[in-house]
Amino acid sequence: MKVPGQKVAILGLGVSGYESARFLFDRGFHLFVSDQSQTPLLQDRAQGLRQKGIEVETGRHSLDRILRSDWALISPGIAPSSSVYQAICEKGLPVFSEIEAASWFCPSPKIIAVTGSAGKTTVTTLLAQATQKAFGASFLCGNIGNPWIGELHKISKEDFVVLEVSSFQLMHCESFRPQVGVLLNLSPNHQDWHRDMREYAGAKLRIFRNQTENDFAVLRFKDQECFFPEFQGGGKAVYFDKETDKNPNEAAVFCVARLLGIEDSIVESVLRNFEGIEHRLEKVASSKGVNYINDSKCTTPASLAWALQKFPDGSVILLAGGHPKSNDFDTVKDLVHKKVKLALLLGEARLLLRRAWQKVCDWDEAESFQEAVYKAHSAARGGDTVLLSPACASFDMFKNYQERGAVFKKLVLELTERKGERKNDKGKMTVKN
Repeated sequence: MKVPGQKVAILGLGVSGYESARFLFDRGFHLFVSDQSQTPLLQDRAQGLRQKGIEVETGRHSLDRILRSDWALISPGIAPSSSVYQAICEKGLPVFSEIEAASWFCPSPKIIAVTGSAGKTTVTTLLAQATQKAFGASFLCGNIGNPWIGELHKISKEDFVVLEVSSFQLMHCESFRPQVGVLLNLSPNHQDWHRDMREYAGAKLRIFRNQTENDFAVLRFKDQECFFPEFQGGGKAVYFDKETDKNPNEAAVFCVARLLGIEDSIVESVLRNFEGIEHRLEKVASSKGVNYINDSKCTTPASLAWALQKFPDGSVILLAGGHPKSNDFDTVKDLVHKKVKLALLLGEARLLLRRAWQKVCDWDEAESFQEAVYKAHSAARGGDTVLLSPACASFDMFKNYQERGAVFKKLVLELTERKGERKNDKGKMTVKN
């Protein structure tokens, strides 16, 4: 794709915006970087960019200055409903994501991109390990927390690039073309960002938009049948959910590996040695017969359903809630009824969760995250699992799911490693049913 000009507005100083600014500046682009927040971390990043000679503002979006740009590189944190986004669109400036911009400069065509409503991080991590084991250098990048654009200087034309990509990033891609595109699944998600399920599904399908007959579109037949029956992409469609009894994530990994010529034995070895991902069903502690599991990466009901299926019936003390990305919590109420002994509801989603689950399990509310952890610890008995699996984003209480998971682990370890139990009024609860 022809780059649409040298003057670029970068909106958002998260890690992808920061790395994009560094990369584009080093290649001669004229930048204006803008972030509405003013956290200490953002201030440090801003100062580092200013020292390179980049114009940066924090604490506001100066529209006049932004609109003098040729195009905008936008962070997933900038919602289409925001005034700055609307102003950019009204002016007619092209808007791209970091994924799109990185694709213009990547020397390797060996790109595997994975999207979906749940399971993206696990599958991208496994595929990166499998390609590394089979072929050598492989780069794990994207929405997983490692911007692709920040790794470009290390990538050669022979290397594999395995990307986790979100609907936000795909929505602002025009020419991005993965050799293998994977759509793991579709369920209602990000309804706080997308107008409806149609737009959300359309954003996900952009992963296949520019593929040719030499590329592969890996997806579930039942998703196509349900959400986009008339879809026709340029790549060869391969359905990983046909005639398989494997875990869906594992089935997708095997499917992609076979397309790349990777032997099953290599994938089996990777799966056997896989230690999991931080904040995804991560075991934190075991005390007095109670297991404490950090699943802070769970931000949707679909992801919660996947987690709950791992535990015995009636054994889970669940910490759920936060900033709701959708309002479809009733879709998991049967599983909650079966698996959850007590649900502790917190954050902005408390009312939605209570309405959906109040008749299917015992429940209580917590005014703070710390209170929820204390109550869970107090209620747990031998054989139980205290599970942080919020089914919501973290933005009402934390800067991201990583911070939420880190706080959970810290609180759990403080409670389970102390020698004597101390009474705490915050741990008392009144159970409703």
